[in-house]
Amino acid sequence: MGSYRSEYFSGAKAKLPLMKFRLSFLRYFFQRDRYPLFYINSSRGGLLSTNKMQKKLKICKFTRFNNYYYFSLTVPHWPSKAFDRMVAGGGLNITAAGTPLKKQIDTVIMGITRLCPYKCSHCYEYYNLAGDDTVPIEIWKKTVSELQKAGVNIITFSGGEPMMRYQGLIELLKTADHSLSDFHLHTSGYGVTEERAAGLKMEGLHAAGIGLDDVDPVRNDLFRGYKGAFDQAVNAIKCFREAGVLTYINFCPSKEIIQSGNIYRYLEMLKDLNVGFVRWLEPRPCGRYSDELPEDLISNEDCRILREIYFNMNAGPEYMDYPPVSYEALTESPGNMGCMMAGNSLLYIDSLGNVEPCVFLPVTFGNIVNEDISVILERMKRIIPRPLHTTCPSVLMSRKIKFKRANGATLPINYEELTDEFSELEKSQMTISI
Repeated sequence: MGSYRSEYFSGAKAKLPLMKFRLSFLRYFFQRDRYPLFYINSSRGGLLSTNKMQKKLKICKFTRFNNYYYFSLTVPHWPSKAFDRMVAGGGLNITAAGTPLKKQIDTVIMGITRLCPYKCSHCYEYYNLAGDDTVPIEIWKKTVSELQKAGVNIITFSGGEPMMRYQGLIELLKTADHSLSDFHLHTSGYGVTEERAAGLKMEGLHAAGIGLDDVDPVRNDLFRGYKGAFDQAVNAIKCFREAGVLTYINFCPSKEIIQSGNIYRYLEMLKDLNVGFVRWLEPRPCGRYSDELPEDLISNEDCRILREIYFNMNAGPEYMDYPPVSYEALTESPGNMGCMMAGNSLLYIDSLGNVEPCVFLPVTFGNIVNEDISVILERMKRIIPRPLHTTCPSVLMSRKIKFKRANGATLPINYEELTDEFSELEKSQMTISI
């Protein structure tokens, strides 16, 4: 299985590395000129506030891989210059998102290609996929540079299937500044070989998120619309890990696997594959699911089951040797962090260059082919200035987007056609306390 392995820390085992981690904060505290947005007090969204939210969400497990620690999939590896850069930009002040106390964007996902041989049931890029690419690699390079100057923790290359633009990936990694951000890849596993994984690692790739959605190979392949998808994903996990790239799983929990009762078997398989994390992404009514009703994709009972398993996996003593689970819909629910789209945590650039608040919300605020990303971000922040403590906006706006598409609109919809809807979202927020 290679010389690199993920090791999971929680409970008593986590005490020593956490002590070292917290002692490293002294440097930030005493060098205020270099780390002006490093705060401890809760009133500024500092470490005490962050710790409260982490305890509430049972975020109490982390991973060591290749002599680095990974505390979540939204912060750079530690120790590193990229982690220090995040601290300087207020990236630890997670509950201060939407204020000047958190300048960092946690994650930007870039769909660098429209090419993909799969027909995934849940594909959010479904309406963009085609046989050619229209955004040159030079534009992607320029955008990476601009985003790094603005402050981004993790830049993730996605698609389509990004391995189908492998040489472009190499160019993007080679020309980026790895002292400012970590770089991730989201792939189905298609086209991953030992040589390619090693090539990406050599140019600075830190982590690869692989799409694997079931413990049953037949059911997984049907969901992914590609015979052999299960084997491709498992092969990619092994290739990346052996190259020294942290692996994690992007898992869309379908009704079929939830109601089959196989999720614990699925997680047992991922433990045996030694992945670093598991990220759960609930299905949303967009892309290939655009015509589905939200309640038909995942029910309240399905969500209850997922929450129970999530808390067991992250905090249950019998699951200490299982990988940490990240559950985006729970973290960003109205009573927790709220929806963190639009650069409050997440930002998406689709394979046509459209800048969108989230992968699940096909609404464009501009295109990187025509404008600098800084101009587009400023426009987006005027409309969505802070996290939204509402039901998922992609669910709330899905019917309106579906109506517009049925009446001839192309996706993504221009934000100006939905200004009333965004205004209503801002007004309908609930008040929370940590």
